[in-house]
Amino acid sequence: MKKTYNLRYEDGNYIIEYSMPENSEGTLLIDEKNMELDSAKFYKMVFEKVSEEIEIVIVNLIDNDLDTRIVKKGARVCETLQSLCDDICNEINKKCFSA
Repeated sequence: MKKTYNLRYEDGNYIIEYSMPENSEGTLLIDEKNMELDSAKFYKMVFEKVSEEIEIVIVNLIDNDLDTRIVKKGARVCETLQSLCDDICNEINKKCFSA
């Protein structure tokens, strides 16, 4: 199963949400000032209902016309989340779904 999450920026927050319309997973906010991720909410939102091999893709939809610092920080957020998801997916797939 492949799931895609979008990263965007709005009102001082980096926002992560499932890309499917009418999703029930909600959104996750990362305040630009403190850059803290609610890891429990992130795990619950992305990994809680996994029932088969999974792949997560984080798509950076931050508008390049925004302030350069916001765009650069957003790119780092996207890269960091993607790396984290890759590591977690690999562990879940290896431990739960390998033959």
